[in-house]
Amino acid sequence: MNAIGQRTDSGSPAAGAPACAVDAAGRVRDLEALVARLERELRQARLLASLGELATGIAHEINTPVQFVSDSAYFVRDAMVDLSGLIPAYRRLQARVADGSATAADAEPLAAAAAAADLDYLLEHVPTALDRLIDGIGRVATIVHSMKEFAHPDREEMLPLDLNQAIRTTLVVSRNEYKYVADVVTDLGDIPAVTCHGGDISQAILNIIVNAAHAVEDVVRGTQGKGCITVQTRCDGESVTIRIGDSGAGIPEDIRPRVFDPFFTTKPIGKGTGQGLAIARAAVLKHGGDITFQSDVPGGTLFAIRLPLNAPPGRTDA
Repeated sequence: MNAIGQRTDSGSPAAGAPACAVDAAGRVRDLEALVARLERELRQARLLASLGELATGIAHEINTPVQFVSDSAYFVRDAMVDLSGLIPAYRRLQARVADGSATAADAEPLAAAAAAADLDYLLEHVPTALDRLIDGIGRVATIVHSMKEFAHPDREEMLPLDLNQAIRTTLVVSRNEYKYVADVVTDLGDIPAVTCHGGDISQAILNIIVNAAHAVEDVVRGTQGKGCITVQTRCDGESVTIRIGDSGAGIPEDIRPRVFDPFFTTKPIGKGTGQGLAIARAAVLKHGGDITFQSDVPGGTLFAIRLPLNAPPGRTDA
């Protein structure tokens, strides 16, 4: 029979069915493409939102080395003005030496000019100023490069990621969150690249580091001391583990089951949205990994992120 919706003896769709089937399949493909595009845009929006939240700190991080550069450049400019006063005296003495008429007295104007320029001081401090200038430019370049790496749009497909470099980049971007309250100790092992959406994983790392900084800040606030944040990477067979620890007060036992719940937070209004750990967990689960923590009260918290070297394609159960 060839009625619409029935099948022929060969098992192929009947005359009217293929058009409907093709149309439905096309719509499914369009929806899948739309979902994939929206996921990429959401990942990018989260990264840019994180940079927005860190903007004040990043601006401060850039302003400090820029001030070094500015101060050093002005110092070198003024030094060149002072040194330029020596040039005529040197040239006059050179001319006297060249025609054989130089005497000991001809060196006196040069000595006076060197004293007026404070030549010994300039010879000691100009190289230092130039080193500070170069260092300041290098620090600004590092921050800008890290921001570009952190906010670089993800591709649709997963790509190999240098996880250690992603951690270094994230630590640079978030430095103002922790530098006044904690020292960071890194122990980055020899690990292979991890195939993943780099933006998702960088976002997860950032959220946990910022969380750790806030936890330490709560403990050291009002004191002259600083706490500690540790970041470690290790390869465990077919997976890589990132461990991020802090010397904060720890997570009370009664709220531990809720720390990954969306919008759950113990921070004051304006300090946190309760989304950080939820987003981190979703990103890790989407890559076929897991995220766990151990906490002591007091004593701090250690988060562990395990990621497979090759995430299963199409994992969306987070």
